[in-house]
Amino acid sequence: MRTEPIQIDGLAGPVVVTAPNFRPASITVGDQTATRTRANNYLLPAADGTMKEAKLHGGLFDAYPTIEIAGVKHRTGPAVPALLQILAVLPFVVFIFVLRGGLIGGLIGGIAMGVNLGIARGARSTPAKAGLMICVLAGGAVALLMIAGVLQRALA
Repeated sequence: MRTEPIQIDGLAGPVVVTAPNFRPASITVGDQTATRTRANNYLLPAADGTMKEAKLHGGLFDAYPTIEIAGVKHRTGPAVPALLQILAVLPFVVFIFVLRGGLIGGLIGGIAMGVNLGIARGARSTPAKAGLMICVLAGGAVALLMIAGVLQRALA
């Protein structure tokens, strides 16, 4: 995922965060790539030629990371509505606790949750995202029930 450029006072240009799913994020300021110092800490080029320390915050349910510079937090994108956050984790909860899917339910629920988090980061409207997330939940439930049927026949 790549954020839209944002302006932060004192930096050498617009800031873009590229946050792949399973790799560390990278930050670009203007045309310069920021130096990563530790886990989520970066040195960003300032307009006066110096470097500013920044910390990148991100969460499981926050589609866009937040950059903290000198105690001031700057969002890199819009906040995810609470409804979409609930719908994102719903497959995992339903497949494990409601349908008692066990390990297979957890696996399918985790995959569905990952798909839903990807949908939450997309450019669609909130109602469209919610509809897609419900479709992912239904598709995961169908897959879980089909696997349960196959396993029941195989073990009978």
